[in-house]
Amino acid sequence: MVASSLDAKQNSSIGMPRKANDSAYLAEQGSQLFAQGMSFSGNERDKLWLNRGADGFFDASDLSGADSPNDGRGVLACDFDDDGDVDLFVHHIQRDRHSLWRNDAATPGTASQHFLKLRLRANSTQHEAIGAVVVVTTAQGKTAQLLARGTGFASSQAAELVFGLGASDSAAVEVIWPGAKRESFGSLAANSRALLVEGSGKSEPVLARPRPLPDSLPQGLKLAVGDALPPLKLLDGQGVEATFDAVKLAAGKRLYVNLWATWCSPCVAEIPDLQHIFERGEVRVVAIGLDGATQRSKADALLRERGGKFTAFYLPDDSSPDAGEISKIVDLDRLPLPTTLVLTPDGRIESIIRGPVSVK
Repeated sequence: MVASSLDAKQNSSIGMPRKANDSAYLAEQGSQLFAQGMSFSGNERDKLWLNRGADGFFDASDLSGADSPNDGRGVLACDFDDDGDVDLFVHHIQRDRHSLWRNDAATPGTASQHFLKLRLRANSTQHEAIGAVVVVTTAQGKTAQLLARGTGFASSQAAELVFGLGASDSAAVEVIWPGAKRESFGSLAANSRALLVEGSGKSEPVLARPRPLPDSLPQGLKLAVGDALPPLKLLDGQGVEATFDAVKLAAGKRLYVNLWATWCSPCVAEIPDLQHIFERGEVRVVAIGLDGATQRSKADALLRERGGKFTAFYLPDDSSPDAGEISKIVDLDRLPLPTTLVLTPDGRIESIIRGPVSVK
């Protein structure tokens, strides 16, 4: 067995390496691993695949934003906002321990995105009807789901099945109860929420309880709406130390703080739009370039070439005492770019623009 650098500690009482099954030793090594920013699973990102039927599966991991590097361990698929599609709740073992991913792939209930939400109640076996199979038939064919409450690693699924119906206005529903007894529940209208009780042969309506999930903050942003941006010691375009002070920069107006980098093509493309907003004078604009310090001159030159005449700040060198200033507000490894913080005149976050700004 080859020991890693974390396995070098000795048990001083006997002068021998501590055993790998020593629970205290394992806990200590695990703590060191996470303290050093190492990944338990080799920085494997979470994956999200969309079923395209006969066309196979589409890897939507990066497009969806669900490709977290935080070592996902358990996942719960459930319609948390009761809008007719399945959202995902993921448990991680690093950084943000939990993530709730809202499903925005389509708009359920519209002409081509009909759905059925079904719950079961058994009378001849345990009441949740675990092990039952529900078969839904539309003009497009049949689809079936198994009610398995223990699906997934260390996860318990909700006792509710969600079916996508496409453009179908209704669907025939049949249940194969535990014990293999088949029962038809006739045709149910699209966008229904229903309880199917064993032996009744008919569905009971379930009250809709919509609870919209709010937009989340961009990953890596350490401040929330309403928080004040702290002063930051950064560099100006000439490499001279300068203090970013949101209140002074706003000068009594709303302030756009644009976070960008030269390697981000949408960031570069939006510079003329930011300049247009700046020139209108209603809002002040400031940019913070997130390239490494060695790229400061290149970044500032590109900003000016693209017409950006507003104030810009850049990151200090890694050896500078101020190198960690930007970490007060963002995690550079996780923040999607471009991101623009809209501040009130007193320097508090009013809203957050994800992606390029729009000029109306």
